[in-house]
Amino acid sequence: MARLLHIEASPRGAESFSARAAAAFVDEYRRSHPQDEIEQLRLFEHGLPDFDAEAAAQKMQHIAQLMRGEQGVAPIGKWAGVVAEIERLKAADKVLISTPMWNFSLPYRLKHYLDIVLQPGLTFYVNRRGEYIGMVRGKPMQLVIASGSAYAPGFPRADGGTKTDFLQAYLQHVGRWMGFEDIRVIRIQPTANPVPGEADALMRGGIEEARAAARLF
Repeated sequence: MARLLHIEASPRGAESFSARAAAAFVDEYRRSHPQDEIEQLRLFEHGLPDFDAEAAAQKMQHIAQLMRGEQGVAPIGKWAGVVAEIERLKAADKVLISTPMWNFSLPYRLKHYLDIVLQPGLTFYVNRRGEYIGMVRGKPMQLVIASGSAYAPGFPRADGGTKTDFLQAYLQHVGRWMGFEDIRVIRIQPTANPVPGEADALMRGGIEEARAAARLF
């Protein structure tokens, strides 16, 4: 039995293109993998720990202890919430992230979540050559991304103009940073197409792609 963690980063529910495609993915995954467990983490409903002055101080103490060859700080106070979210992520065998693009990048709740789980000594470490080594290995990650405009794949470029996709590039980058090597992407775009019927056809295509991806995940 495997465990799928679905991280949902849209607050719009059934009105969200990314959430609707992810729901189809989860439904098909449940049908295709009846023995597996599915946990859904809806970031706009879930109480993420505040990464405030206390958490930041604990992080710096944690880094200082790691540099002295120690284990890092104990999971108390705000750091306990940080460690709990990291343990939830590391306990998953497969990860699904569904998100819209907000202002060319991530919704703030998804950034909040990633700022919590990206921690030295817990999801990555730095070796003696100064290289980042991910600690969340051997797990596939599926991204379901929706955006109002169409964006070419690839990292932002200097000649990319105003409409630059920082979302997919960032998610793939931090995924690899944590150790995910198998990162798959479904793009639903452009959702803001004003042509009658185009958005519905786009959504149907996204749902079909999501269902097919779920069978192979």
